[in-house]
Amino acid sequence: MKTFALKKLVLLVITFTVQSIYSQSSQNSAIDNDEKEYLRKFVYPLQSYEPEVGFKEDSLVFDKFFSNAKIVGLGEASHGSSEIFKIKDKLTRYIFQKNNGGVFSIEASMPNSILLNEYIINGNKTGKEYLMNIKSWIYQTDEILSMVEWMKKYNDKHAEKIRFTGFDNTTYTGSAVQLKMLMSKYKIPDDDLIALFKNLNDFSKLERNQLSEKKSIKSEALIELNKIKALSSNISDEEDKSWFLQHIILLDQHLNNTYLDRNRYMADNILWLINKYPESTFVLWAHNSHLKKTDEETGKFLKEKLKDDYVNCGTFFYEGFHSVVDMDDNDIKPTYLEKNSKNSLEELLNSFEVPVFILDLKNIKKENNKLAKKLLNKIDYRTIGAAVHKKDFKSGNVSEDFDYIIFIKKSTASKLLTK
Repeated sequence: MKTFALKKLVLLVITFTVQSIYSQSSQNSAIDNDEKEYLRKFVYPLQSYEPEVGFKEDSLVFDKFFSNAKIVGLGEASHGSSEIFKIKDKLTRYIFQKNNGGVFSIEASMPNSILLNEYIINGNKTGKEYLMNIKSWIYQTDEILSMVEWMKKYNDKHAEKIRFTGFDNTTYTGSAVQLKMLMSKYKIPDDDLIALFKNLNDFSKLERNQLSEKKSIKSEALIELNKIKALSSNISDEEDKSWFLQHIILLDQHLNNTYLDRNRYMADNILWLINKYPESTFVLWAHNSHLKKTDEETGKFLKEKLKDDYVNCGTFFYEGFHSVVDMDDNDIKPTYLEKNSKNSLEELLNSFEVPVFILDLKNIKKENNKLAKKLLNKIDYRTIGAAVHKKDFKSGNVSEDFDYIIFIKKSTASKLLTK
C-alpha cells in the first residue's frame, strides 16, 4: 500500500513538473501554439532574398500583395543589412517589370540622385562613379550598385524607363550646383546665388547652440533665395523651371530642418514627384521608421494624402551582422547584433522557422482575431539607424505601422564600395 502511494506521489510530482516546465516555456515564448497555428496562414515563404534566385516563384507571391500597387514604400530595420537590400532589390525589380518602368526614389539627396538617373538612362561613365556622388555611405554598397546596374540594363532594352530620384534634403551643395547649371543655361546672372552659397556655407559651420548666429544667417539666406526665385521667369522650358523652383524649395527645407520637419519635407518631396509623374508607379526606399504609417513620420503624411494608394512593407531580420557607424572612432564597421528582446517581434517571427517570408499584416488586422493580439497591439521591435545606439528596440503596433512585413532570419553586413 505504501509502495502504491509512493508511486502515485512520484507520478503526481512528475506530472506537475512537466506542466510547470510547459507553462514556463509558454510564458517565455513570444507566441503560443494556438497563436502560431492561426498566424501561420498569413506567412508566405519566399525562395530567396537573392534578386535572381527563385525570381519567378517569388513573383507569384509578390503578385498576391503588390500586383496593383502604384506607390510602394519599402522600409529597412537597419541601413546596413546586405540581405535586406537584396530582398528590396528583388521586390523593386518585380514592381518595375510588372508596371513597365516607373520612378524609384530613395532616402538620399534629391539633387545628387539626379546624377544616378543620368547614368541609368544615358549610361555615361560607370555606375560606381555616380553612386559615390550620392554622398551617403549607406547606399555606396555592392548591393545598391547591383540594383543600379540592373536598372541601366532594363532601360537599355525598354522604351518606358525607370527613373532614379531621391527625396531627402540633408545637403545644400547639390541644389546649389543644379541652380548654377540652370542659370548658366539661361544666361541668368548668378550674383545672388554666390551670396546664397556663402550664407549656406557659413550656416553649415555653426554649432546647434549658436541660435542667434543661425537666425541671422538664415534671414540673409532666405532673402537671397527669394531673389533667385524671382529669376525663374527667365526660364522658358517648363521642365527646367519646375526643377529650378524645386531646388529653391530644397534649400529652404535645408535651412529649416529638424527631425520632424525632415519627415514632412520628405513627404512633400515625394508628393511633388508623384504630381510630376502622375502615371508612374513609385518604389520608395527608406528606413522603416520613416515609411511607417504612424507617428509624425513620412509614411503618415503620405497616408494622409494618398489614402489606400500608399502601400508599405517593413523589413526585419532576426540575427547576424550589419554595417553601422561606430561612434567611438566614426568608422563604418560590420557589427554583430545583440540578443533580441524575449517578447520581441523578431522572436515571434523567428518562431515560424521559415528563413525568409512575407507576413500579411493587412489581413491579420482585417480579421482582428484575438489569436493575433500580439501583432495587433504594441510589441517591441528592432530599429537601427546609421549609427550604434544603446537602445535598439522600440515599441509600436506593427499592424498600424505596415501593411506587410518581410522577415529574414540571418543578416550579413552590407558590402561597402571602395573609393
